[in-house]
Amino acid sequence: MKKLLFTLAFIVAACASAQAQFYIGGGLNAQFDKGYKSFTISPDVGYSFSTVPFSVGCGIEYMGTIREAEAYSQSLEISPYFRYSICDIGERFTLFVDLYTDIEVLNFGLLDVGLGPGISFDVTDHWSVEFSFGSIAYESEQAEDETIQHRFALDFALSAASFKFFYSF
Repeated sequence: MKKLLFTLAFIVAACASAQAQFYIGGGLNAQFDKGYKSFTISPDVGYSFSTVPFSVGCGIEYMGTIREAEAYSQSLEISPYFRYSICDIGERFTLFVDLYTDIEVLNFGLLDVGLGPGISFDVTDHWSVEFSFGSIAYESEQAEDETIQHRFALDFALSAASFKFFYSF
């Protein structure tokens, strides 16, 4: 028990003494197709270290879908991530890559671990916009008959792109 308390105290002290920024934000998405409607709400919160090019964060993604002749379906994922800022492009752009995992909360049927590139644009000192575009991932999904399917995915389609807005403080 003492080791656990010491470790937690060390982490809190390291975070308090490091120069860092907290950020909060997220994105909204809606898709309307013939016979298919969906929306996604994805808030994020994170901690960006200013002395090293790393950030840690966690997002929650809620998605609702209505398909023609089917009932409403929903999913809720928790997505912790570790971000490495590769380089600054000019004064306002930053190229990054996220190491992330997606964990399905409502039915525990999906686990996703991958790498996703993106670019961040600092609009002001506190506001930024992020554009993520695709991923390379390992997915493990449990089907309705209790079998588990494993697959690797390479997804750089335009439909996999996302925009998010963030406020740093």
